Amino acid sequence: MTNLIYGIHSVDSAVRSNHVDQLFVCQDRNSEKMGRIIEIAQKNKIPVSFMDVQWFKRSFSDNSHQFIAASSKKESFSKLSLEDFLADATKQHFFLILDEVQDPHNLGACFRIASAFDLSGIIVPKNNSVGITPVVSKVASGAVNHIPFFSVTNLSRTIDLLKEHNFFIYAADGYSELSIYDQSFSGNVALVMGSEGKGIRRLTKDKCDLTFSIPMSGSIESLNVSVATGICVSEIRRNLK
Repeated sequence: MTNLIYGIHSVDSAVRSNHVDQLFVCQDRNSEKMGRIIEIAQKNKIPVSFMDVQWFKRSFSDNSHQFIAASSKKESFSKLSLEDFLADATKQHFFLILDEVQDPHNLGACFRIASAFDLSGIIVPKNNSVGITPVVSKVASGAVNHIPFFSVTNLSRTIDLLKEHNFFIYAADGYSELSIYDQSFSGNVALVMGSEGKGIRRLTKDKCDLTFSIPMSGSIESLNVSVATGICVSEIRRNLK
């Protein structure tokens, strides 16, 4: 079951959104929260299976499952193509582009950021990028169920597509002499963040309209990609007109 998600918050969100095929709960564990999730699943006609403790031990490497899991519907993460999504010209869009981010914890955290700041979606290249895994779903705490996720074949062409729809493409680059705090933001925007080790690829960076950095005065010279994403998204959203 490659699409297994787990943890109270992730499963609760997925069940409420009717994005699961089957619910698994431990027959030896009980809680008010778990009972409510079972009730919602039954209301949504989602099959509920009661498993023993050993099933959870075999299925997961640690106890972060909280004795509840669900198999997710694959199509729930990609109902629309990006082209179809962009056809709605009545909305102002703000996309997050992650260039070859491979750590599932970082992607999960970025989903939570995207949810907190009402982003239009997350775009990643298909190759050399983490997709939506059980760990991503767990860290995202339900955000994968309502933030559109687009895995694209060619990121450069996707950026060109965004530009055709009047997007301005920003990139966070630690080497840029321009500060994010000196920029103004308006219209449709996309923010590109680089991978954990290599940053943004040169071809991707060349496609961007403007690069900026996050000024830092302490002894640490770089930030975790999800931390940097949170800072940049917050600042853009605060000033976006």
